[in-house]
Amino acid sequence: MEAAIDMPGRKAAFLELELAIEHARTTGHHMLVALVDMDRFYRLNETKGNDFGNYVLGVIANRLCEAGATLSGGLFNETSRFGGDCFQIVIAFHEQELVRVTHVLEAIKFAVERPIADGEQELYLTSSIGASLYPKDGLTSEQLLCHAELALYRSKESGGNRVEVYSSEDTVQMNRKITIESSLRPALVQRQFHLSYQPVYQLDNGRLRGYEALIRWQHPELGNVSPEEFIPIAEFNGLIVPLGEWVLREVCRRLSDMLRYEGLDHLRISINISSQQLISPSFVSTVINVVDEYELKAESLELEISERRMALHDIQQVAEALSELHAAGVRIVLDDFGKGYSSYTSLKYLPIHSVKIDKSFVKDIDLGGADRYIVESMIQLARRLGLEAIAKGVEFEEQMLLLKEWGCHYVQGYLLGKPMDPTQLDASVFRRTVENDG
Repeated sequence: MEAAIDMPGRKAAFLELELAIEHARTTGHHMLVALVDMDRFYRLNETKGNDFGNYVLGVIANRLCEAGATLSGGLFNETSRFGGDCFQIVIAFHEQELVRVTHVLEAIKFAVERPIADGEQELYLTSSIGASLYPKDGLTSEQLLCHAELALYRSKESGGNRVEVYSSEDTVQMNRKITIESSLRPALVQRQFHLSYQPVYQLDNGRLRGYEALIRWQHPELGNVSPEEFIPIAEFNGLIVPLGEWVLREVCRRLSDMLRYEGLDHLRISINISSQQLISPSFVSTVINVVDEYELKAESLELEISERRMALHDIQQVAEALSELHAAGVRIVLDDFGKGYSSYTSLKYLPIHSVKIDKSFVKDIDLGGADRYIVESMIQLARRLGLEAIAKGVEFEEQMLLLKEWGCHYVQGYLLGKPMDPTQLDASVFRRTVENDG
């Protein structure tokens, strides 16, 4: 069994970095500052206990100390416990050796990932590493640590188990994220959000099935901010619940207005929802109450949940909420089908009516290759399970003809109609009503 050592905490690590910077100033050396954070280490503590977790951290610390001494080539090196399951490594370099930085970081990562004996078994761990360089990325301990943490954050955001070195773009992105986060609540109060509506058509007869409501945000300083950017932030800070309720009410109000026109009583509007909304205790009752408030049929509202944003540990709560909504008559759509990690799990456990095939698969089906067979098999799977198949991102006639040949039920995309603002939508609905009357 490997020997474990104790290490000082964050305050001591900060002081050691100060000493390292002073040493670099006097010697003219360059320096690497790396933060090594263990991926999902809480699982080890939960399954093996804190005592074993502390032992493992001691073993990792010992390995990192040995790696630092070896990789520094006799120059200054220091390894410290930065806090929790994160370590700080400082290694000095001659300027001409900076080309070795990538090799050094990979060697540090490998030191963490070597198996650790656990009785007769072996334990394998991974780490995320963020690094900055002195003097390139900062002259003070505050600057170097801040930049190493930004690089570590980028590593974690990318799924972990990777090495990232700080770039100035990290600061730009972090400042943008802070601006977006601080602006979300005022934007909701000041009604800066609006909805666009993209039509969805039935493929066998060309009939309008309904619309997908898409949220848009025109920020007063940043301009158009993509939902892909602000929705994850809203999920993180809890604003997704009130934001989602605003979308729900706005869609139900507009749907109620449209259904007054003759011949449009079959229309459905779908909205995208987050798993964070579904695990909110009041979400199910809010949906049912708003549908009743606008005197809508429950089946005229569709809720789309994306596999990409659905964590596996949420699936039980998500399934329970969706089952209640399904029982109330609300339609459930599995969005971005095929792009998540749990496609078949979702089909097995979630009470869904339709699957939406992600546009990344649809965009090349007319060019041959694997996507053609993947999409065809997705459609056949949906049909065999008694589900509707909806294809997104249809841009060319050839794509639509193939989807029709394969038995896809519904399609949407720029070939059939771009997202429309409410004014365009009202004109479109009025035009269809006149056509019906004629």
